[in-house]
Order: sequence, then C-alpha cells, then structure tokens
Amino acid sequence: MTAEHDLHKEFRQFADELTERRRTDPGFDGLVGRYQSLDKRIVELESGNQPFDDETLGRLRRERVLLKDKIVQQLEEA
Repeated sequence: MTAEHDLHKEFRQFADELTERRRTDPGFDGLVGRYQSLDKRIVELESGNQPFDDETLGRLRRERVLLKDKIVQQLEEA
C-alpha cells in the first residue's frame, strides 16, 4: 500500500510550530526537506513505477523513521 507520511497530518498538534520552525530555522528546514524527499522516493518505489528490492525499501523506511524522530524531538524541545 502506498501512503504519504505528511508531517502536518501525522502531527497536527505541531502543525503551526512545524511551519514556523521551517521558516525561521534553516537546519530544521533542511531536516524536514530531507524527510519529505525521502518520503516521496519511498512512495514512488511503493507505487511500482520503479524496480527496487526489499532491502533497499527497508533501509529507506528506517531512515525515514530516524528523520521523523529527530524532527519530533526538536519540535517537542521547542
């Protein structure tokens, strides 16, 4: 199943903070940008439009989880 993992939808309680931090914190903006690019890549692979192996997809998913954890940690610390 293909599904985007949109941060604004998954963490509605941080929606305003997420937008503001992206606007004012270049490091945080870069982190979220990497997360979004990686999520887009995973969705593309899951849609079946490109060949991939399970190991690659698993590695990308784990990386996405780590990025999401870092983002949430920074939002909770704010």
